[in-house]
Amino acid sequence: MRRSIISRAAKAFAVLALLFALTASLSAQDLAAWFAKPANQAAYGAIAAEAQTLAAAVRAASLSDSLLAARLEEAAKKRIPAPVLLATLKQDTARYLSVSKALSSRGLLPSDAKKASAMVEQVAILLRGGIAESELSAALDAAVTKLGATVANNAAVTRAVAALSVVANAKAQYGFSEENCRLLAIALTESDLSNRKLDSVLDSIADSVAQGGSVSNALNTAIAKISKGNSAEAKAVERSNEGKSGEKENQGNSGEKENNGKSGENGGASSGGKKK
Repeated sequence: MRRSIISRAAKAFAVLALLFALTASLSAQDLAAWFAKPANQAAYGAIAAEAQTLAAAVRAASLSDSLLAARLEEAAKKRIPAPVLLATLKQDTARYLSVSKALSSRGLLPSDAKKASAMVEQVAILLRGGIAESELSAALDAAVTKLGATVANNAAVTRAVAALSVVANAKAQYGFSEENCRLLAIALTESDLSNRKLDSVLDSIADSVAQGGSVSNALNTAIAKISKGNSAEAKAVERSNEGKSGEKENQGNSGEKENNGKSGENGGASSGGKKK
């Protein structure tokens, strides 16, 4: 089972890497240049006006409309119908604007449009892969707290993307809730693990499940382990475990008191018998 899980994770990482490479190779195109090609105009000219409207919104966010050109090129190779492609472009534009806002509000978005677009597309791929905006926000906040909001080396964004890539795989494999994924994203981002080692949490979860543990307990154990008891998430798990232990202890004490009481009653009855 563990080998199967690790194999699926490896494939998911490979696909993500391929998407990053694809984005980089297509980023030089812009929308006007793409539609200027006769073949593209013939196949998708019907949606050109609406695509240009979306492109204007992207440019207003200080991004390059090459983001949309890249998606058009990818869709054209797959011969996606124009109406379907337009719906996809609208979804992508919403993601790009959301990611741009999330990055710029934390001082993480480069001022250069091309660099900003490359970063936004990288993060948007994660959203297309199932990452929720709450998980993205949590990872970015944790990364900024850990590494600072430095646009020069993009360390915070790189850290958040690395953590969320692992979260995306964990969500796909185990169906974790959005809240659990948010907690995992924070724990991974805050941890002392290097970006390359973050995926070791998948091995930890797989081992726990293989040994018969529940998926929920496996996640809690993994979070506590990588957090080393320092994060709010680890402390929350610890408090939960302490609460359960306390309940058991109280139940045990209640049992002891009850038995002591019964012993006292029996003792009293015996004494009474002796007096008689």
